Amino acid sequence: MRRRPDLAVLLRRRRRDEVPWERTDEYEALCKARLEHLVQVKEPLVLISQIQRSGGTLLSQLFDSHPECHTHPSEIYIGHPKKWNWPAVDLARPERWFAELYERPVELHLHEGYVKEKELRSEPGQEVYPFLFLPAIQRRIFEACVEATRPATQRDVLDCYFTSYFNAWLDNQNLYTGPKRAVTGFTPRLAMEEANVRRFFDAYPDGTLISVVRDPRGWYASASTYRSRQYEDVAEAVGLWAQSAEAALVAQSRYGDRVLVLTYEQLVLETEATMRRVAERIGISMSPALLTPTFNGRPVRANSSEGAAAHGIVAARVQAHRDMLDDSTSARIEELGGELYERAVALAQA
Repeated sequence: MRRRPDLAVLLRRRRRDEVPWERTDEYEALCKARLEHLVQVKEPLVLISQIQRSGGTLLSQLFDSHPECHTHPSEIYIGHPKKWNWPAVDLARPERWFAELYERPVELHLHEGYVKEKELRSEPGQEVYPFLFLPAIQRRIFEACVEATRPATQRDVLDCYFTSYFNAWLDNQNLYTGPKRAVTGFTPRLAMEEANVRRFFDAYPDGTLISVVRDPRGWYASASTYRSRQYEDVAEAVGLWAQSAEAALVAQSRYGDRVLVLTYEQLVLETEATMRRVAERIGISMSPALLTPTFNGRPVRANSSEGAAAHGIVAARVQAHRDMLDDSTSARIEELGGELYERAVALAQA
């Protein structure tokens, strides 16, 4: 009886006369390879959150190249209807999970590259980074993970989601390093609402919230340049800053060691000491990678409202408000927010 050739032999015979670059089955092969070598993402989430222009992007970029972190490369957009709303996952409606968590910015980043501020994408000299991400593969991975794990909690669903996200990011330079200890990412303003913080810790009782408080004068100088109309009124603008700073202090008093309050000034001027403290708190090793901001392992320029020519941390930004604000505006901001900032400094140094 003649022996049937195995599948590999049949495939070789079938494709002997085919032109490899004209075949269309690579997508299925790619999906298969990803699913067969899937990196499960189940580590606790380290969420950076406070009002914009406070250093959240910088801190997230400092985690980027650490081998023990899955670091979200952009802001986390899993919230609904706004990115700063913690997602409400209805465990009874699994057919809605992926669509509600899916982060649409990946499409823009895939087609036009990643840049922190989309408004700056077309400016001369702007660094735009490649971002190879396939939403269709993400959906396949998510569905396979859900089928395999049968999620019973919101955390289970989020683990499947982050597994699908980091594995669908095809050029993720940090995917196979490890062992992993944390998932890190930045979502502005989420921590300004106590209900969001509560829901975050309900999903991640082992998670950590990090809030960065910036000197209100430096914050206003940056924010008013970045969004001039939104922050025209000094008192109104500093009121938003104060809401964020007060929320950080309240969260720390309520949740203790699960909340870490830092100052922007610490982060920029005392980077090594600050990141050593952060690393110890979230359970990762101290590494030189924590001292240089990167995107997918590549050095990045500071996300400054004034622009930055050099890569890395720009210490001069700490004092830039002195040249940007007149004396009366600076004094008014100090009057409105100085005492609250000093409380944040004291907590950050404790």
